Amino acid sequence: MSKIDQDQLLRKLADDFINIANDQAEVQDKNIVNTSFMYAASRFCAYVAASSARNLEDFQGKQKQGIEFFSGEFQRMLESNMHNYEKVFQSSETLRYEEFMKKD
Repeated sequence: MSKIDQDQLLRKLADDFINIANDQAEVQDKNIVNTSFMYAASRFCAYVAASSARNLEDFQGKQKQGIEFFSGEFQRMLESNMHNYEKVFQSSETLRYEEFMKKD
């Protein structure tokens, strides 16, 4: 799979998860939805790390490295998304929060 195809798939999958979270946020407190989303992501990251280990010793030996990797990636992505949301608050922009939340 090409890098472009991977990027398109990543964004499609992310949009699918975000749509589920948005649907839940219509009927649940968005802070609870957010916490459950982060918990689910952390569980899946732990699964990915565990499934790539040869055994318990290997898994335990690589936990710190895995946590640093996943934490760093999350921070990088969060910083990028926070920057993107700055447009919501810029008075010269006609884009408002609702535009970010629209479903295609």
